[in-house]
Amino acid sequence: MARRSLLLLSIALPLAALDLTHKAVAITPEWAYHQRGLAWIAMCVCVLGGCLTLARVPSRLVAVSAGVLGAGAAGNGIAAVSSERGIPNPLVVEVEHGAVAFNVADILTLAGIALLMLTLSSVTIRNREQLLPPRAFARMLWQRLRSS
Repeated sequence: MARRSLLLLSIALPLAALDLTHKAVAITPEWAYHQRGLAWIAMCVCVLGGCLTLARVPSRLVAVSAGVLGAGAAGNGIAAVSSERGIPNPLVVEVEHGAVAFNVADILTLAGIALLMLTLSSVTIRNREQLLPPRAFARMLWQRLRSS
């Protein structure tokens, strides 16, 4: 697990630094800053915690995927805390009736979610014999709820 944690961090930290550097040096239109509240920042912290927990899954690909998602959460979380104007979204794509603004952390977050879906599904399918049958799983959950 320690190696997967190090792998996760070795992916997340440089990617988050890349995002924060891009936000610092790129020009962002004034309208492309988004304010985020404490609940949103708390959610970023929870996502980071969840990503670190995924290092327990015995798969290096899951750790890499969690690192990508963690980088996105860290990049936007740090930007929300450190910028008075809000999170800068310097990447702007003009569309027919307006524009869409986003940043590198947004791309990392979406890529991390997609990668985690693929890698966690793969790990689950490869280890399906270790899963409880649906009724046994439901019984186990019911017993835990009753004992709480």
